[in-house]
Amino acid sequence: MPMLVPMKSRTLRAAAIVGGFTMISRVLGFVRDLLLAHALGAGAVADAFFVAFKLPNFFRRMLAEGTLASAVIPVLADARKEGEEATWRYLNLVLVVLIFVLLALTLAGELGMKALLALFAPGFVHDPARWNTALALAHITFPYLFFITLAAFFWAVQNAFQRFALAAASPALLNLALIFAAVVLAPVLGDAGRALAWGVIAGGILQLGAQIPALVRLGWRVARGLLQELARLRETLRLFFPAFVSVAAVQLHVLVGTILASLLPQGAVSALYYADRLVQLPLALFGIAMGTALLPTLSELYRDGNDEAAHAELARGITGLSWITLPAALGLIVLADPIVQVLFVHGRFTEADAARTAAALVAYALGLVAFSWTKALAAACYARKDAKAPMRYTLFSLAINLAAAVALMRPLGAAGLALATSAAGWANALLLFRRAQGKQALLAAPHARRIARALAAALGMLALLKLALHLWPAPEGWAMQALRLLALVATGAASFALLARVMGERIRFAKEPRDARSAAKT
Repeated sequence: MPMLVPMKSRTLRAAAIVGGFTMISRVLGFVRDLLLAHALGAGAVADAFFVAFKLPNFFRRMLAEGTLASAVIPVLADARKEGEEATWRYLNLVLVVLIFVLLALTLAGELGMKALLALFAPGFVHDPARWNTALALAHITFPYLFFITLAAFFWAVQNAFQRFALAAASPALLNLALIFAAVVLAPVLGDAGRALAWGVIAGGILQLGAQIPALVRLGWRVARGLLQELARLRETLRLFFPAFVSVAAVQLHVLVGTILASLLPQGAVSALYYADRLVQLPLALFGIAMGTALLPTLSELYRDGNDEAAHAELARGITGLSWITLPAALGLIVLADPIVQVLFVHGRFTEADAARTAAALVAYALGLVAFSWTKALAAACYARKDAKAPMRYTLFSLAINLAAAVALMRPLGAAGLALATSAAGWANALLLFRRAQGKQALLAAPHARRIARALAAALGMLALLKLALHLWPAPEGWAMQALRLLALVATGAASFALLARVMGERIRFAKEPRDARSAAKT
């Protein structure tokens, strides 16, 4: 994957692997979303399905997305230093505890589904069509939590062993399952919502099953004497609970948006979903990929007392993220309307739906750089076994999100909720940056100058794209609109690269030095 910032460590290679496979998954995800938009539109059934889909994903993100990795990988780095027996004892103990917790949570969720649904979508309570449909679909989708959280635990283990490919590729299996459900199962059942709900479960089973061969190749085995690792389990829990609160607060951002959107006119929930999916593409490709790659590397560096190297690694990561996410954010802002028109205005997805979604996309894009920085900066905190600072900052940003959302939802609708999320993202990122910086400047003068040049090149790209939109108004017909969008994207990428080159930057494939690659093979 081409990167704008040369990094000589294995972190870049890991981020490139994660980003590359994530790209494949996201392309399939867009195909999936196109099919969802065509089959469901943005009406009552779509709102019901997206809420039912968000229920297990809300808890999955709290338990699995970053939380398990943040708690397990730093402790696993210590266990690996003691040898294989300690490693497998520790992992087996965590697995046993995790299975029991997930079974209890899944059962509790199924029994309390009405209360959960009323909490997540209070606007559905007095809307029988959306309420009944969402309740039926949520009963089907909720066990996805069990399968995907176990899969995420195994992803964290593989990442700790510097095996990133399968974990990054696995989400594609969910997209394939949902595509199959939309294309094949929905016509058979005659109920697109129910077909897609069963597709969610199939995707979870596929993602979990795919990990077994990889774990066997790692040498995973059943180990005796699990109770010898109770001290490490306690340390894992000590890291897990602050990380859980942090991620829970992030998911509360999502929940706040869903709850408030359900109080807005029909279609707001779906508009936020589709806009968020578009912003998640660059965020996953670069921000999440970099955070995923940094965590095991920084954990080892901090474990060995090499704080200076860890600081330099983080600075390179932040600079690289800025060079990629700044043009991506401004590109999404200026091209929001043509992107939404080309991707989603089909079937039941109307022009009014497109306008709401484009406005929300612009608002989310304003926070893209902050969202990406947060992933990398939080990874640095967790690698140092500092889980409390991210927790405090996330709770503070949640308060900002709540206040801004209430103030903006009426005048701006769904876009106001997205804008509140972006404002909270910037607050979180700046606090984490100050924490990670400590007494030594994180971004030295060369890094700061490079970020400034990235911003200048991105602003030049934005001006050129605005001019191109003015000179080439939207044509009639989907094919011509798609051709125009591709030309605009190519123009933006080329202009950014050219401006970067003029300012002394070069886009190149970053590789490790030959001697480093040779040493890695020995």
